[in-house]
Amino acid sequence: MSASNVFARVTRENTIFKDERSLSPDFIPDALPHRDGQINALVYALKPLAEGGKASNVFVFGPPGAGKTATLRYVVSQLKEFSGRVRPVYLNCYGYNTRQAVLAELTRIVERPVPSRGMSTSELYQKVLEGLKFANFVPVLVFDEFDQLMENDGNDLLYDILRIPENGRVAIPVILISNDTSIPSRLDARVRSSFSHESVEFGPYTPMQLKDILRERASLSLVPNAISPDVVGLIAAHASKRGGDCRVAIETLRKAARNAERANAQQISEEHVRAAFEDPETHAVQKSIPYLSESHKQVLKGLFLLGGKNVPSNDLYVKLASQGIGLSDRRIRELLVELEKRKAVTTTTDVSGRGRTKRITVNFSEQTMEN
Repeated sequence: MSASNVFARVTRENTIFKDERSLSPDFIPDALPHRDGQINALVYALKPLAEGGKASNVFVFGPPGAGKTATLRYVVSQLKEFSGRVRPVYLNCYGYNTRQAVLAELTRIVERPVPSRGMSTSELYQKVLEGLKFANFVPVLVFDEFDQLMENDGNDLLYDILRIPENGRVAIPVILISNDTSIPSRLDARVRSSFSHESVEFGPYTPMQLKDILRERASLSLVPNAISPDVVGLIAAHASKRGGDCRVAIETLRKAARNAERANAQQISEEHVRAAFEDPETHAVQKSIPYLSESHKQVLKGLFLLGGKNVPSNDLYVKLASQGIGLSDRRIRELLVELEKRKAVTTTTDVSGRGRTKRITVNFSEQTMEN
């Protein structure tokens, strides 16, 4: 290997990370501090299924970063370990945001995959029923960020799932996760009458609870003495000001640790932490980035090429055309609507000149999308 290799040139006297994966958004720890009440409520709702009975449907709600997703993934993984007759199916509705997409995924789960030509929703539904007839397990459907599916045809999908017993199959429990507390009241009357459910509320973490969580994650992810109690407190205070958001706390810890390693420091300092602070809206947007289509990314890249702020829509159409990207103006408008729903962009209408011009601003940095 050449001594001029850019990776070989990076040397460190000090290491901060022991296992950075412990700070990943997908990491599920063996213990979830301060969520015993919610865990017990979920176990009570789901355990009958493992014993041959009928589980309850569940609506899980609370503010961002309250531990909803981590707790659900922890509980359903424990349920799968406890009973071989249960198969949890976790679906993030940023990725599965239509009835068609969810039913197609369910055909795969019940081993009746869809042919490449595709199928109508009614055909997909029949495939799911056929697969359930021979399945030796009962799926438990967890819809995270359900409001994304609700914006499309979530009511129709829930109606499909809730009437499965009418076709001679075992009822499938449904768990809906959302920041939007109004979801149950927004269901169609035909769905609401069948969606008898338990509600499990997650409140924001307190500063002391955030400190406990940060200490636990630091012990898993960092070498001993890499972070002081004062620095833990600073991160907890930062996350507390942003609604007690645990996701903000853990992401700030990860970025601060990276800053310290980059500086070849022995410990994470307050300066490393302050450099890691960013707008909490960025954290909300980050959840949707992995589920963006290539077309979404092409539009965003075009916006970044034009500066990313207050970009006139006509300039965007011209830029994408000059890049050889085969998207019609109509399709670009549709993609912008979808991106705005995901809070990835904000649009305003400028009437100061001739006519009306839509201006677009991206709500995160280009580096955030690349990471």
